[in-house]
Amino acid sequence: MAKPLRRLLLSVAVAYLFAVAVIVFWPSPVDRPAAGTLNGLLSWLYLHGMPKFINYNFVEFSANVVMFVPMGLFASAYFKKARVGIFVGTLGSCLIELAQALLLPERFASGLDVLANTMGAALGALIYVLMVRRSARMLPVFLSAAPDSPLPSRAVHSTSKVAK
Repeated sequence: MAKPLRRLLLSVAVAYLFAVAVIVFWPSPVDRPAAGTLNGLLSWLYLHGMPKFINYNFVEFSANVVMFVPMGLFASAYFKKARVGIFVGTLGSCLIELAQALLLPERFASGLDVLANTMGAALGALIYVLMVRRSARMLPVFLSAAPDSPLPSRAVHSTSKVAK
């Protein structure tokens, strides 16, 4: 990965981690002020055909999954290993839940949060894997389309056949 791109990735990751830290270490549950509004919205959606299994707990679980997708993606991209992205997400989630249990009396540590966060990190790692595979598959196509490609023409043709 080029140095400027690596720096950009690191800068975005730091901003993301700051936002996550604010959310997870807020002294009271961050969804408390929005609970009434969310319940009202869910009630309205139920009246208009939304399935009942999509309830407050489902929305909260899904939000935890979504919150950790970038962590899995950033960690996988930075270390160039999807397994590391999943590990970082799981470890980070466990440490967050431990800190909430020990330091924030109004917050609730939850094994379901660890599960949701790990699922999000795994989804981010999967996105990384798919992006790497796609870019590897597309490279021969880009090289064969380049008019001043440094590769000999038969090398370009043989690699472009693999890409099809």
